[in-house]
Amino acid sequence: MKVAVLGGTGMTGRCSVYDLLENPSLDEIRVLDINKNIEFNNPKIRFVQVDARDTASLVRAIKGVDVLINAVQYYYNVDIMKAALEARVNYIDLGGLYYTTLEQLKLDQEFKNQNILAIVGMGAQPGISNVMASYGASKLDKIENIKIRDAWVDKTNYPKLFFTWSPMTLFDEFTLQAVYYDNGIKTAPPFSNSEEFDFGWEVGKVRVFRTVHSELATIPESFAEKGVKYVEWLEGSPDIEKLKFLSDIGFGKKEKVNFKGAEISPREFLFEFLKEQGMLYPPPDLQIKDYEVTVVELNGIDAGKRKTIRVYAYFKYDERWKVSASQKEVGVPASIAAQMILNGTIKGKGVKPPEQIVPTKQFFQELAKRDIKISTEEMYDVN
Repeated sequence: MKVAVLGGTGMTGRCSVYDLLENPSLDEIRVLDINKNIEFNNPKIRFVQVDARDTASLVRAIKGVDVLINAVQYYYNVDIMKAALEARVNYIDLGGLYYTTLEQLKLDQEFKNQNILAIVGMGAQPGISNVMASYGASKLDKIENIKIRDAWVDKTNYPKLFFTWSPMTLFDEFTLQAVYYDNGIKTAPPFSNSEEFDFGWEVGKVRVFRTVHSELATIPESFAEKGVKYVEWLEGSPDIEKLKFLSDIGFGKKEKVNFKGAEISPREFLFEFLKEQGMLYPPPDLQIKDYEVTVVELNGIDAGKRKTIRVYAYFKYDERWKVSASQKEVGVPASIAAQMILNGTIKGKGVKPPEQIVPTKQFFQELAKRDIKISTEEMYDVN
């Protein structure tokens, strides 16, 4: 059995690789990337230099593998899926930030025609969050509301700003129109709705904000038969408003502006400037000490009684792999799903979101083995 990880030496892709290396039944792990950022020093690893934008080269690189995990920037998801179709390889990615996910879902029949499966949004949020929603939905006869809240806190003793996942994606969340479901998909400015929520653990009380996210592309339809009326994603951290400020004053813009006769993108300028200051990514020898909690809350009816279900996911940095919580929580679920496809636990063809195809019990058990904790609360309305 063979698995390929595109972007396999990147911040999240390497965690997929680390996790796959724990499976003795795998024959080969093909690490695909434009640069070799790290060495895995394992005989199962085969590094192939490839540019994800070069479809012909990518098809050649993934020929013969059973599953492709796509861990590169979501902008390229659709083209990478088409490469998987051409190579007839099962496909998994980490999310499409709603708008790209909608385009990916249109490839459903083509994947069915090739008798292969694509799971879109199989990271943490989306990914674990979708499966949490599926678990909660199984406990209700009727669903009224689904709220997905996510917050993180970084307690690393390090004075500079840095990102532990794609800053491009983060700034897209701050600038693209937010999406929520209120008896139909609605759009609103990012950060247009907020609330304070107590996440517990090391995260505590955090104000979370409405932004665009991939869960909204599939969850309303997945649970439509249970009458879901409202779905919303909210995220936050103690530092999020500092980053929002940079976005608000124009540094989130990708469109070029004229500056003294030169055409520059404010976002690209910001990232290049931060990179020069050693403030874009953490230094490789620094152990990030961050924590994150996702809470999926569902309100509805169970056996004629009003009921609220909360499903919690707790994430912590990993000292063994020397990675942050945000890296591990995104890379590991994709690896678990790939292994579930290989061992027959996940069956199906076409393009599917996690909540429609990933078995909750087995998936939560696999997360627990990797020190990713899932807990639940069920509360009936006694009035």
